Amino acid sequence: NNKSNIIISSRFEVNDPLAQTEILPYLTEMGIIHIPRTAAAIFKGYVKRRLCPIPENERALIGIGFKQPPHVYTSRAGAFDVDIMLHMNNASYLTHAELARWEWTSFGGTLAANIKSKSYFIVSASMIRFRREIKPLAKFQIETRLGSIDERNVWVYQTFHYPEGASKSNEQPTTSSDGDRGKVLAQVLTQGVITNKGKVINPRTWLEDHFPTTNDIIDDLLKSSPTPGDEKDLFDDKATRFLHLEDAMRKSAANQDSKVSTK
Repeated sequence: NNKSNIIISSRFEVNDPLAQTEILPYLTEMGIIHIPRTAAAIFKGYVKRRLCPIPENERALIGIGFKQPPHVYTSRAGAFDVDIMLHMNNASYLTHAELARWEWTSFGGTLAANIKSKSYFIVSASMIRFRREIKPLAKFQIETRLGSIDERNVWVYQTFHYPEGASKSNEQPTTSSDGDRGKVLAQVLTQGVITNKGKVINPRTWLEDHFPTTNDIIDDLLKSSPTPGDEKDLFDDKATRFLHLEDAMRKSAANQDSKVSTK
């Protein structure tokens, strides 16, 4: 690349002044803002896990499929989230969605299982749909659940809401129905894989090894003839369309790459 000369090893060295102006602010933001927020989300999930009165085998299943209650992350649109339009910036939705996933993994035990098995959750694709704005300092919640799996991929579905009707004690809604919280503000669908030593693991095998799953829970996660029109059926429709979109994006990228001249 003519623009910069970047060497990544045990030392991070940037020789080009222009590259410094672009990369160093990013590293500063990661170190000062993103990493502490991630650590805080993990810690919050751990504290909620310790204080939660739900038995461990039930707590571990929160957010697993559509027959279990979702995990609920609570935050506000703070100074780092709001843009000049005086509402939460589009990018901040994805940031909070990631923080919600970190809190969920810490709360339910997924993070501990990943560390124990030396496995990693890697995001391969994500999409977001905005429906209603979030005002500055407004309190909001994100409901997170593992919506579906196949032999390779996992799909995590997240929805933003204002916290109407949520339980004050452990921030978990009394039920998962629409009447227990505000209308959907935004939707995030994330596709990922679980890897170990660079190889993709079958999600079903990983879940059965680390969680108190049953055949009923696994069947709920698999695309196994849900009731037409119910929440699981609608999610599977989104996941299927997501795969078609991803395939089209992949083909488009490959087509563009084929036109790039090698130097």
